Amino acid sequence: MLRRSTEETTWVPAHFELSFGLIERRDKDPKSVDEAVPLDCGIRLRGSIDLVERRRDGALRATDYKTGKARAADGMIIGGGEILQPVFYALTLEKLFPGDKVDSGRLYYSTSNGEFKSVVIALDDEARRAASDVATTVGRALEEGFLPAAPVARGCEWCDYRPVCGPYEELRTMRKRQDRLAPLLQLRKRV
Repeated sequence: MLRRSTEETTWVPAHFELSFGLIERRDKDPKSVDEAVPLDCGIRLRGSIDLVERRRDGALRATDYKTGKARAADGMIIGGGEILQPVFYALTLEKLFPGDKVDSGRLYYSTSNGEFKSVVIALDDEARRAASDVATTVGRALEEGFLPAAPVARGCEWCDYRPVCGPYEELRTMRKRQDRLAPLLQLRKRV
C-alpha cells in the first residue's frame, strides 16, 4: 500500500484521521472539530475520515480505507444503502472546507485481499439525491419507531451483530409486513 501511494501523482495527502463530533479522539488531525457536522440532507454526522487528499487544482477527496475483500462495485453510489461513507464523507468535507471544491469520496481496499482496488464516487447531483434519500428513509423510520432488523439475503453471514440477533434473523424478516419494509427495500434498489 505504501509503495502504491508513492506512485500516486494526482492526489496528495492533506489530512489524516480528520474527525468531527468525536471529542475523545486523541490522534486526530489538527483540522478536526469537536462538533458533529450538520449536512444539508438533515443528518448531523460524527466520524473520522481516514485520509483527505488534495488534487493539484485544490479539489478535495475523502478516502476511507478498507481491509477486507472489495465488495463495492464500480459505478455504485450508496450500494443499496450499505456503502455510505464515500458520499457522506465528501459532503462533510464541503462543510469543513467551505471554500474548497470537493470532488469525490472513495473506498480504498488497502490490502492484497481487496486487490488494492479503489472505488471513487463523484460528489455530483445523483450522489446528493442518494444522500437525501437515505436521510429521508432513516428519518421516517425513526419518526414511526419502526427500525426492524431486515437483512439482505445472506447479509447475516458477514454481520458483526450476529451474536446479538442470532442466526435466524433472515427467516424472521420474511414474516414481517413487507409493506412496512417498502421504503427500506426501495432504498436498497439504489446503486
